[in-house]
Amino acid sequence: MRTVRIDLDQKLLAAAASIMGTASSNATINEALRRIVVHERQLRHLERLAANMLRVLPGPEVVTAADR
Repeated sequence: MRTVRIDLDQKLLAAAASIMGTASSNATINEALRRIVVHERQLRHLERLAANMLRVLPGPEVVTAADR
């Protein structure tokens, strides 16, 4: 694996570690990256499902006063 040197907001890193229960900066960053990838994949999947559902649902029915 490649090593990359970056500056991180230490308070944000500590908050993320606390939320995710990770013990090291490396674990926190890798878990955060994993979670965002999973989240984005799920979002795109849900968007595709919603788009497909809109194609198969019947259009709204128009109800007039005479129909009541």
